[in-house]
Amino acid sequence: MLNKLSTGARALSTVSLALLASAAFVPAAHAQLISEDSYSGSKARVNQSAKLRTYSEEVAAATCRVANDLDPEAASEDLTRIRSNVTAILAGLRDGDPALGIPSGETSSSGIKSIAAVNEIWTQIDAAAAKITDNHGDTESLNLVATSFAELSERTSVLASDISGAHSDPLELLQGDAITLNFVGRQTTLLDQMDRIVCGMATGNVAFGTAEDLTASIELFELSLNALRNGYSDAGIAPPPNDAVAQSLEEVHKHWIEEKAVLEDIVVKGGTAESVVEVASFTRVLLKDVYNAMTLYLIATPGQEGVYRLPVNAYATGELSGWLDDADMIAAINAQNAAHADLTEADIIALDQDWRGQADAGGELISKLLDHDVSTWLRDQQAGTAGLVTEVFIMDNRGLNVAQSVKTSDYWQGDEAKWQQTFAEDDAEMHIAEIEFDDSTGYYQTQASMPIFDPATNEKIGAITFGINVQSLM
Repeated sequence: MLNKLSTGARALSTVSLALLASAAFVPAAHAQLISEDSYSGSKARVNQSAKLRTYSEEVAAATCRVANDLDPEAASEDLTRIRSNVTAILAGLRDGDPALGIPSGETSSSGIKSIAAVNEIWTQIDAAAAKITDNHGDTESLNLVATSFAELSERTSVLASDISGAHSDPLELLQGDAITLNFVGRQTTLLDQMDRIVCGMATGNVAFGTAEDLTASIELFELSLNALRNGYSDAGIAPPPNDAVAQSLEEVHKHWIEEKAVLEDIVVKGGTAESVVEVASFTRVLLKDVYNAMTLYLIATPGQEGVYRLPVNAYATGELSGWLDDADMIAAINAQNAAHADLTEADIIALDQDWRGQADAGGELISKLLDHDVSTWLRDQQAGTAGLVTEVFIMDNRGLNVAQSVKTSDYWQGDEAKWQQTFAEDDAEMHIAEIEFDDSTGYYQTQASMPIFDPATNEKIGAITFGINVQSLM
């Protein structure tokens, strides 16, 4: 197990890779299309269970940093996020949670038992992490995390294996896909493991890691990364399924090569407070790269529709739909509908061209919308989603923007599915677009669009589009 590196660095070989892959074995099957109605959440279950294994390392690294006042503000934020996410994933795996892409609770006896085993030790670690957040010098709580995280890691690894084995679904998850997803997930675990070890070296807490452990983690990360980049048939790893995945893995490799020397230097010279913060900083970049690769794997293989559409639908329906009743927003749409009632098609096209002409240098039309009170409200609402919403804009009954949190590339959306399949269609409820890479955030996102009704008349008056970071939901 990865968490057992504290017993000494191991020789890394074909056997190491095969052992890493074995936990994700799922019987092979032919790829088929999947509908949302038949979606069982196999990919999401495997992906979420793999995240728990990563969090077992990340919680150790974060508590070490908080307890030793190493970039304490950022470390405390990390610890709060980890605690919330682990608790949510465990509940979702047990009971089901559409917002996590898991439509129903666990039914296999092995899965139920493993979830309970993880939850048992997590409850203790979570309580200790809470005390460390409140009192950085809580030595007893830190010692509990230091002596328990390895057991948490082992139990989450067993859970990931049980979930993979119990949810063989020829419509969603093939043997090779499960093995590869397991490998990609382990790369995130190894990055957080390096954070944890460097903190242990810098603070003299050998329970968190030693130079020998760091050497082993560096070697295993590189070995696994090369297996993903080039394929490794002995471990069941196929070459990247398409150019997008291949390019994403090359981006991981590029950043890894740039930063690996820092880790190797720490092995020789030892860890310092500065090195803990530096390593935590560049592993965040690498984690983003790896999560991008994970997203591309998830959407490049069978079941790609359900794996993101279900959680996006659940999040938009359960959380974002509450924005649609704001009185000021309704009033702004009604006002613009009245103002635009006599616009011809030529007028609309001219306005859109004017907007596009102002896109680079700015202009009155763009400034007017971005400075609108409702646009300010949208930005405030977006800020409260912790990065889940990347943009939001409102359209009138002609498909023209009314307010927006960020500048859009065009002013008229009436020729696009986001408006046509929400406002223009009588029985439409939501439109979810294909996933695209968002240059501004560095993540993959989709757009979820919904019609807007005036509560006073129950008439459809416009539509709204949310840009959603799918990696935060999958």
